[in-house]
Amino acid sequence: MSKKVLILGATGRTGKHAIAFALEKGYQVVAMVRDPAKIRVKSDGLTIVTGLPTDIDDVRRALDGCDAVLSLLSPLTRGEAISFRKIKAPRVLEKSMANVLQVMNEYGVKRILILSSVGVGNSWKYAPWYVKLLVKLTNFKVIFDDHNAQERLIQASGTNWTIVRPVGLNENEIRGTLAVTYDHTPRPFQMSRKLLAKFFIDNLYGESYFYKMPMLSEV
Repeated sequence: MSKKVLILGATGRTGKHAIAFALEKGYQVVAMVRDPAKIRVKSDGLTIVTGLPTDIDDVRRALDGCDAVLSLLSPLTRGEAISFRKIKAPRVLEKSMANVLQVMNEYGVKRILILSSVGVGNSWKYAPWYVKLLVKLTNFKVIFDDHNAQERLIQASGTNWTIVRPVGLNENEIRGTLAVTYDHTPRPFQMSRKLLAKFFIDNLYGESYFYKMPMLSEV
């Protein structure tokens, strides 16, 4: 039976690369999106489900028949994130992850990988000073609080989870090689979204990163 993955955040800047890499490997891909017009890829291996991860019935429709979940969701837009104007926390990640984990349990799906960030959870001590300043002064705090909440849910879920914590992301082509660390600040503090997406898809069904929280960079 063909492997089938649900990708959340599929229309985002990392999601578009994840779809391409997954299809290249011959996986069946389900992309749950708010606006199907934003998916430019045409493939017999791609199913588009219109919906929101914060709606549990939408999640049930999208996850039916899948054997893995990849969440690349972002809680805020770039403009909202760097704003000094405080906003009410939407808790998109926490609400979405609670729904996803409940439906995974209902359907017996065990494998999930999620996008987080260096500085979340026990990696706070490895965040550069300027990231900590952004968290203090801007809505990055909202983002980090939401990431922390979804990480707690994941780690208590009983699933075969992987939490991926990359450095700052750029839109470049892959120019270097992947570096993985757990115990020091990754350097340089930049990597390609395309390389990040490749890591996710390369490790979608392998067990090497089960119950791990690797910090990723590109050297």
